Amino acid sequence: MAAGNLSPRQKMINMMYLVLTALLALNVSKEVLQSFFEVNKGIERTTSNFNLKNSETYSAFNNAAENNPEKYQKVRDNAFEVRKKSSEVVMYLQEMKYELVSAVDGGKVYLGKTLDVLDEDGKPIEDKVIIDKSFSDLTENQKKSPIAWLKNKSNRDKSGSLFMPKNLGQNKRKANILKNKITDYRDLLISLVDSNQSLIDEINMVCDVSNKGSGKKLQTWEEYNFVDMPSVGALTILSKIQSDLTNLESEVINYLKRNIDAKSLKFSSAEGIAIPKSNFVLRGDSFRAEIFITAKNENQNPDIYVGKYDSLGGGQYSMIGEEGKDYEVVKVVNGKGLFSKRTTSEGNKKWGGLIAMKTERGTKFYPFSGEYLVAAKTAVVSPTNMNILYLEVDNPLKISVPGYTAGEITAVINNGKISPTKKTLGEYTARPSKKGKALVTLYANVDGKRAKMGDMEFRVKEVPPPKAEVTGAKNINGSMVIDKMMMVNAGGVLARLKDFDFKGVRYTVVSFRLTGVYKGEQMKEETRGPQFSNNMINIIKNVKSGNTITISNIKAKRVDAKNTAVRPLDPLVLEIK
Repeated sequence: MAAGNLSPRQKMINMMYLVLTALLALNVSKEVLQSFFEVNKGIERTTSNFNLKNSETYSAFNNAAENNPEKYQKVRDNAFEVRKKSSEVVMYLQEMKYELVSAVDGGKVYLGKTLDVLDEDGKPIEDKVIIDKSFSDLTENQKKSPIAWLKNKSNRDKSGSLFMPKNLGQNKRKANILKNKITDYRDLLISLVDSNQSLIDEINMVCDVSNKGSGKKLQTWEEYNFVDMPSVGALTILSKIQSDLTNLESEVINYLKRNIDAKSLKFSSAEGIAIPKSNFVLRGDSFRAEIFITAKNENQNPDIYVGKYDSLGGGQYSMIGEEGKDYEVVKVVNGKGLFSKRTTSEGNKKWGGLIAMKTERGTKFYPFSGEYLVAAKTAVVSPTNMNILYLEVDNPLKISVPGYTAGEITAVINNGKISPTKKTLGEYTARPSKKGKALVTLYANVDGKRAKMGDMEFRVKEVPPPKAEVTGAKNINGSMVIDKMMMVNAGGVLARLKDFDFKGVRYTVVSFRLTGVYKGEQMKEETRGPQFSNNMINIIKNVKSGNTITISNIKAKRVDAKNTAVRPLDPLVLEIK
């Protein structure tokens, strides 16, 4: 029976379990048998509480391993090996409990919480019954659910015949398989608790599957627990084993958790560390750094000095010059020195100093050094296609500021809008809304504040006008030639923008004039929209081969953007085949 840190309620359940186990040997009343079943339910609730507690511990292992895999991954893996083995044994016990209840109650099993399964009179609700279904066919949730009802509590035959059948070899009997699983579980736990003798003793006690009694009364562990045992007793024994093994799981994984930090406190050396907030500092800003000793005494802050120093030999050092003039004493908070120095000039700066720690053998010094770059405020904006921005077009820009990550930079434009497409890569699109000029200004996050880093001016131009064309026309020796019926079938005039690097820009023809010879006379027809009118089609059909049709006064407008002007296009002269 597991000792551990049990609550008074659990200790009372354990005591009742012992008393009722003794009563099972007597011809006891139904009331006693029912009391035994109530003890079983109490044990199952305790097991459920252990599982919740263990889940929190496993979550802590996962978080620790994720944040510091080098330090915590191995012990996390050990803990989850315990979880795997514990779950395997506990689920096997759950299967045995289910099969026992099914056998003694004619294939009927009620699973779940008592309030959900029993009515106001304490009788099972028939709709909740599971009939003639094997354990393997249950859902995962059902497999983990407690036994809510046992009708034939006094049956003394089923437990032995089910778990210790005489027609099966010893290694195939469920009671023997359970015994071996408990032994394997015990060996795993002992291998993980080092030489903690009190915990080893507890593991051995809980997992004791040795023979019981002596002489003529000698019984194997299997016979003692399952042969000639009332069904309610066997059920409660199985639940008790589940509870004890789950409690052991809790004890061992908490032992592993406690020993992580205890082991990590051991160290054989120490060194001074200087961690700057940034190795890149803008002129006029402050260089900031944290200075600390890696293996520190939480009850004692070191003395930290920044400046030049001399080595006196034998591990001894001294600062050069006068305090406050030639070197600085750094303020220390919780073992960390907080250093700040305003920069006045550009270039690579070297710095360093001493960390002094008082020990029982005197003051021990730890030199540290580092360097950082001071640069003037600069900004870089690079258009990825051309050196201008086009009106009402998503112009791709590549933006960066030396010394800052792309995620720390924001961009603003005074004409239209600018939006990040891949901010982590510094990729943006600028979309000006009017012709003229556009100013792109860059800001960076400096110590949590928005600081202007620079700006760049762009010229904003209209998108180039498209070219008018009729589908099917071909350039032959410098002349556009088209078959008469092919032109009729083309249906109208298109406006295509060729050799333009920006996607998504589309034009449509809003009006044009068609001129041709119709029945010997020069005819002109105008229309709105891109389609040929009926009169235009008649002209095209009557033009003789070798003659030309002229499409002029062509006007087009962008359909992908608002507030754009109508553009006049060059005329189109087509020779009819």
